[in-house]
Amino acid sequence: MKQEALIAWTSLYIGVGMMALICAVLAVVVTADDWRSGRWRPTHQTGLQKALVIPKLWLRWQLNYLKGAPVILAISVYYAWHVGFSVFWNV
Repeated sequence: MKQEALIAWTSLYIGVGMMALICAVLAVVVTADDWRSGRWRPTHQTGLQKALVIPKLWLRWQLNYLKGAPVILAISVYYAWHVGFSVFWNV
């Protein structure tokens, strides 16, 4: 593999990883804000409902996280196009 291709792939992976981290942190913030503001609050009156609070919280976080996936995909595809990954496929 050429040095330029290795640098391009490495920078793409680092960039996507950073965007995924930012998306995860923002999903935590949105989930906490939804719960704090009362827009979303799981019921926890019975024992079963109390046991399901953590899975419901995890599911809500996952849904908020997945809302950012199209943005991450679009940015990474645009970056790959900008860097010229089509040139590196013929290596």
